[in-house]
Amino acid sequence: MTSRRLPGLAAALLLAGLAPFRAEAQTSLGSQRVGTSAGTFLKIGVGARPVGMGGAFVAVANDPTTIYWNPAGIAGLLRNQVIVSHTDWPAEIDYEFVAAILPVSKLGGSIGVQIGSLRTDLNETTELQPYGTGRTFTYTDYVAGLSYGRRFTDKLLIGGTFKYIHENLGLDVGGTTVNTWLIDVGSIYYIGYGSLRIGVALANFGPDFSPSGEYTAPSGSEVRDYDSFNPPTQFRWGVAWEPIENDDMALTTALEVSQPADNNQAYKAGLEWSIRRTVALRTGYDFNADALNWSAGAGVTGDVGVLRGTVDYAFTDGQELGTIHQFTVGVRF
Repeated sequence: MTSRRLPGLAAALLLAGLAPFRAEAQTSLGSQRVGTSAGTFLKIGVGARPVGMGGAFVAVANDPTTIYWNPAGIAGLLRNQVIVSHTDWPAEIDYEFVAAILPVSKLGGSIGVQIGSLRTDLNETTELQPYGTGRTFTYTDYVAGLSYGRRFTDKLLIGGTFKYIHENLGLDVGGTTVNTWLIDVGSIYYIGYGSLRIGVALANFGPDFSPSGEYTAPSGSEVRDYDSFNPPTQFRWGVAWEPIENDDMALTTALEVSQPADNNQAYKAGLEWSIRRTVALRTGYDFNADALNWSAGAGVTGDVGVLRGTVDYAFTDGQELGTIHQFTVGVRF
């Protein structure tokens, strides 16, 4: 496909996405709900490629990590694919994520499975021993999901995910657990001008997180039920376009607006420059983040026999938090 002039409709979409960048963001929708959601590990971006593009991936959605960003994208993957991703977060927090996409002609689309795990070791503290009791415990979060995506027309893709979530809130030291379910739904629509497309996704929609059991005060004078918290629901929409796309190189551009239930709107932009579909350089920016604004990364793709493998790396500048590193390995067969 050769380079094309951006049509008027695309320009309008891009301007609509860029409008909030003026001076200060004019909206604070969601700021009054900061810190009110549980299961926030579900908001950790998955995949070094999308993270390297600043998380502006809801409309790009063309590799297995789309199972996280927009489940509609799995309908566009025509070969079996598997990815494994690892993220090093500050404070010795690790997040692992595995996804597999399998096109199934009898179902008229593709299915996907995902498993994610966040883990860290913590020191137990109490009101009377704020510097630690000498005991440690493991904090763990898990997510497992099943997705289905289908191409309904040559321009429209729709997909959805059902997820099971488990949180271990210090069960070994008198804490509790949460077990619940959530759903993701998404769509991608190709406008008809080159590769220009719109992506829309609603993630982590479902019931409140309700910890099991009861809380007993250290003095034993009070026993009460745990409070419930909202899930980290998030609505995303964005546009993506390749102004350059041929056998020698491709340039992918993306803009995204996301509205989490527990924070301000986020405005993101990302770029990917691919050379001969072998080497890729990426960068992205989150215009509203207090930290974790700028990301960048690179990837290498090559053939090994009948397999096509990909290795991607991304880093995010966490400023005072330090640099966050993410590595993703994928194979297509």
